[in-house]
Amino acid sequence: MIMHRSNRPHNTRPRTVASHPGFDAPFDQVEMLDWLWTARNWSPDTGPTWIERLRDEGVRLPSPQDAADKEFESLAQRLIRSLAERGVYLAHTDHLDDRALYTYLMDTALTIPAPPRQPGSIELIDLCPPYGEGIELMLACYASDETRRQLARKGVPIPPRRKRRTDRDRTLPRPPGFPTQ
Repeated sequence: MIMHRSNRPHNTRPRTVASHPGFDAPFDQVEMLDWLWTARNWSPDTGPTWIERLRDEGVRLPSPQDAADKEFESLAQRLIRSLAERGVYLAHTDHLDDRALYTYLMDTALTIPAPPRQPGSIELIDLCPPYGEGIELMLACYASDETRRQLARKGVPIPPRRKRRTDRDRTLPRPPGFPTQ
C-alpha cells in the first residue's frame, strides 16, 4: 500500500530537473518531474525489487538460508531500519518470530518489482492485510475482545485467539506524523 506523506517539509529552491536539462523548477516540482520520467519508463519486467534497491545502496543482508539462528533478531531489526530509512514501513508483525519475519520479507514481500514511488509518499507493508488469510490473522491476533464479541454477535465466525510471538509492533519505526500503535 502506498500512502502520501502530507507533513513533509517543502524545499522551494529551484533545481535543474535531471531528466530535463536546462529546466529549472521549485524542488517539489523537480521531484515530481523526475518521478514522472522514471515512472513512465518503469516496467515490472525490468524494475528493481526492494532487495535489489537495498543491495544497490550498500545494505548487505544474507539470504535466510545463509543466516545463523542467533542472527535473525539483529538481521530483522537491520532490515526494518533500512526499509524505514527509505520510507517503507511495516505493520502487524507480532504474529511472526524474527526468523519468519526476515524470511517472509527477504523471500516474498521484497522480491516483487517495486514501482517508483511518488515524491512525498511512503509504502506500508501490512503483514496482516484486510483480505484473505489476513482477516483470520487480524481476528485471531490483533482484534480487541470487544471487536471479536461484536462480530460474533453478527454471525461472523471468529477463530480462536492466537498468541503473538513477539512484541515488536509497538517499537516499529513509524512515518513522521503517524501515531504509534
